[in-house]
Amino acid sequence: MQETEAGLSDDTRLLKDVAIEAGSLVLAYFEKGQTPTWEKYPGHPVTEADIAANTLIRKRLMEARPDYGWLSEETALSKATQLEQTVWCVDPIDGTRAFMSGQPYWCIGLSLVKRGQAVAGVVHAPLLGETYVAEWGRGAYLNGEPISTSDRSEEDGCKMIAAQSMLTHPAWRVPWPKMELANPKPNATLLRMCWVATGKWDATLALWRKSDWDLAAGSIIVEEAGGLATTHLGEPFLFNRSEPAQRSLIAAGKALHPLLVERVKGVRLPDPNWTVRPYEKTETTEQRPMADMPEAKQLLHLVIGGELKDVSGVEFEDLSKIDFVGAFPSYKAAYDAWKSAAQSTVDNAEMRYFILHAHRLLDPETGSHHHV
Repeated sequence: MQETEAGLSDDTRLLKDVAIEAGSLVLAYFEKGQTPTWEKYPGHPVTEADIAANTLIRKRLMEARPDYGWLSEETALSKATQLEQTVWCVDPIDGTRAFMSGQPYWCIGLSLVKRGQAVAGVVHAPLLGETYVAEWGRGAYLNGEPISTSDRSEEDGCKMIAAQSMLTHPAWRVPWPKMELANPKPNATLLRMCWVATGKWDATLALWRKSDWDLAAGSIIVEEAGGLATTHLGEPFLFNRSEPAQRSLIAAGKALHPLLVERVKGVRLPDPNWTVRPYEKTETTEQRPMADMPEAKQLLHLVIGGELKDVSGVEFEDLSKIDFVGAFPSYKAAYDAWKSAAQSTVDNAEMRYFILHAHRLLDPETGSHHHV
């Protein structure tokens, strides 16, 4: 017998109701036009609609479940609420740029995370008429109808949602096969994942850092649709860590997913929660966040960035075009600057930022070496 949404839990039903209500609020802003906009930090716009939706969602969810934690793109992180074992994970508008430019590819993304795993998720795209719902062990649905990922088992000819510039970059040692690429490509990561969950698209790939609220709802929808959503190393997502972010994303059907992991696993991308061996596969236990590590006797931290010759390496394409973000007296200050700079490059896999530790200074006049 075909499964339906009838067996969903009260928490999942609450998520769906709130997502639809928030969608109506945001849609009113969209239809009115000229929504006030500003930047949270360089390259990351936010609108009055984002804040209004966030306020509404928080009120509805936290009033209904005051014992749950709260993690949202538009709310300052608070360990008092974020690090609960059960937490709402919210993106009030995923695809803010699409919203601002009058495109329909934006959505409300809500999920419930328990002990680091997404157990329920809702993605509501009002202008597309699409509402995705999933709950652990109960399947995934689009507008009440069951959905499933594709059974494609080869890369050649697959339908991919990814940046064309990334896939065609000459640094790949083995060129990508011919694929059908999404055009237009939704700005909203959650929509990309949901389209994979329907089977209409075979995979989506992002070789850059993604925040938990960009992924949590989509991951449970893809998985309950029979697919896999992991980092590019094949690591399962562990949400609600001290730094609520993941290093990358691959979402695809179970047959295609391991082929994509094998192709891109050589790309070096740090786990946002590691300070030691950040490029290695992450264990499933909590890692200490970079910004909270105790200060060593390190007085000079440089934040620099530039385009890499090879997405899997660390050699810059043109040293004369290095972007010098600044010099900082503490690791925490440098990390905050790095984080802001790195998040501005989400659509350019070759543009990377790093923290450079200066352990020793050379005085050319005297030839002396000074340890710092």
